Amino acid sequence: MRQDQWRDLDDEALEHLLVERWLYRGVMLAVVLFSAIGATYLGARGVSSLLDQVMVGLLLLLAVAAAGVAFVTRQEDLRMMQELRLRRRSAPGPPR
Repeated sequence: MRQDQWRDLDDEALEHLLVERWLYRGVMLAVVLFSAIGATYLGARGVSSLLDQVMVGLLLLLAVAAAGVAFVTRQEDLRMMQELRLRRRSAPGPPR
């Protein structure tokens, strides 16, 4: 989805999109966690060969990339939640 296409969605569709993005961000954070665990395990075992060094480097690179994606996703989610909050505040209330 393009950056501003979510503005055309109704409230319910925007809520579904936010939940989907939260799930994706959770997966990204799990990737960071498992990469950190893997790098720590390899480091504790001892990085002696070139293959171990490359593996630790790749795990750390994967963790940084996943954290970056999660951060950028969070920034866009904040804009979406703010838009949803504004829509709900400006929507007419139920008739009295």
